[in-house]
Amino acid sequence: MYDDDYGTCRRTFATLLIYPVRTDPEAITVRLGLEPTFRRRKGGAIPPDALPAEIDLWCLSTKGRVESRDSRRHIDWLLDAIEGKAAVIRSLQEEGARIAVSCFWLSQAGEGGPTISPGQMRRLGGLNIELWFEFYYDGTDSPAGS
Repeated sequence: MYDDDYGTCRRTFATLLIYPVRTDPEAITVRLGLEPTFRRRKGGAIPPDALPAEIDLWCLSTKGRVESRDSRRHIDWLLDAIEGKAAVIRSLQEEGARIAVSCFWLSQAGEGGPTISPGQMRRLGGLNIELWFEFYYDGTDSPAGS
């Protein structure tokens, strides 16, 4: 199923994002039993500009944890991390939290794109978690035929 050397991808990672409304980001750590990659409180400084954050945020990222250029492997890693925690996810959503998975995807040559599996769509849908991609191309390689 996976293609860890995904030919059209230079680099990818995925991040579970939880934007709580009435729940402290530290409480999310306790409730999920997972240590986040990053968390911040509303009003805290956001480097490098040191502007105050406008919203609370709790993140769990595959960056530096999953070595693959296949986004599916990264998405599965996050879904496996929250396996069995559907009640906590639902509870956070009922409290107003927005929960999503964001995938960073850097194109190898400005062509192609990632794939997600039907099973991943079902798992994400069952948890009411949306998925979005951030696509980038740095232009250092010319696409074939140009």
